[in-house]
Amino acid sequence: MSHSVEQVYDKIKVLHTKGLMLHRERYKTQGTYDKQQCQYMLDDIRALAGDIQHGLVDLDIDFSKTFETMYKEK
Repeated sequence: MSHSVEQVYDKIKVLHTKGLMLHRERYKTQGTYDKQQCQYMLDDIRALAGDIQHGLVDLDIDFSKTFETMYKEK
């Protein structure tokens, strides 16, 4: 299944948020960081990055069509 550019953009926003969360956990101002949690977060980021890298993107999908199919009333 191909994704629209908008869907790829949304995944990249999530990737950015996860990167910030990892940075905040690793560089806490007080105490020590949870190394196991950081590794879990890093693995999650790598998996999402791989999905972005290897995922199919259909450049012909318009945002309006993606929006309509995602939020279409049933």
